[in-house]
Amino acid sequence: MHALEILLTRACDDECTGLLLTDLDRLNQMLLSVNLSGPLPAPYKMLHGFENMTQELKHLLSPQRAPERLLQLAQENLDTLVSEMDELLTRATKVTADGEQTRQDAERTNDRAKSVGQFVKGILQAAEAAKEDAIKLNETLRTQDETLQKSLPELQREADRMIAELRSRDLNMQERIAQDELK
Repeated sequence: MHALEILLTRACDDECTGLLLTDLDRLNQMLLSVNLSGPLPAPYKMLHGFENMTQELKHLLSPQRAPERLLQLAQENLDTLVSEMDELLTRATKVTADGEQTRQDAERTNDRAKSVGQFVKGILQAAEAAKEDAIKLNETLRTQDETLQKSLPELQREADRMIAELRSRDLNMQERIAQDELK
């Protein structure tokens, strides 16, 4: 190095030589600081960025991401959605019709239950009236003579026949049917 310095000093004046020597010293320090005996370290940050960008570009350019494919998928999804909405509308219409029919059936059942209730009330009132008439008749027969008492068994048979007729009517079944329909 000293020979180079001597050569440079003869070619330039002192100011030029000093600058050249300083630059040469810096260049020497830089060369000495580089380790050329082993592999150079890879610029990992830059390589990682390239890899990420490559993966992203591969994903964006894949056939699944093609605009035509995306439009086709969107159309298929729209068609499926439309058919499902049609099916839901059909079901909703059916449920609405079933609900209306159920409401009408419930109203009819309620009306029938009311009429059965009125019928039972009428029978109960008739039975109460027959009971009161029987009590009055018994009181009357006790006060009259014995000839009227002979008709007492007839009256008893008549009352038994009326009670048997009331019992022969299966009002419990009608009441249960009315309750079931009302529910």
